[in-house]
Amino acid sequence: MAARNKADRKLEEVQRMLAGLKGVKHCFYLTKGMRSRIEMIEKSYPSLGPLTVRNEGVLECLKREHIACIVKDKSFRAPPKPTVLIVGEEGEVIGRELLPGEKVKDHPGKKTIFLGTDFVIYYEKGKGRGAMFVFPPVPFEEVEKMEGVKHVISSSPSAVADIFIKEKRGLKDDPKLASILVGFDLR
Repeated sequence: MAARNKADRKLEEVQRMLAGLKGVKHCFYLTKGMRSRIEMIEKSYPSLGPLTVRNEGVLECLKREHIACIVKDKSFRAPPKPTVLIVGEEGEVIGRELLPGEKVKDHPGKKTIFLGTDFVIYYEKGKGRGAMFVFPPVPFEEVEKMEGVKHVISSSPSAVADIFIKEKRGLKDDPKLASILVGFDLR
């Protein structure tokens, strides 16, 4: 019983910290039913033209014991690393999201193609077959720093899963708000 109370206190502490971050409008834990539905959505996400989509980050989050969900606005901090990649069939990154203020480095032998202002593709003739969009797991430092937690990762759910989460929580589907899942285990 004491261990359960300690775990409950830690979960409340994590939730309070997340809810207090700048730009966070809502914070809650996913239910088992929500987790199951999100897994189904992410595993069956349709292709975008010739590119398949794989949300590795969310699928990895779903392996964690606890998953907090934050719904945030644009004032929330930038991610510490790219949240969208294009990966070739050999596993090489051939395109990725640019972080705010990031300068693009040269890739010898490859042509740099910008898609808008925040995505770059490194084109090399004969490469890129079987490419797919990958949403990788991303560190979440604020939770990683907390005592008593381990195996922390975060990821953005697909648009379909984001809408599902908001509907289940009775939140309006506001395009100015996006959800992030933060998965972790307790020590």
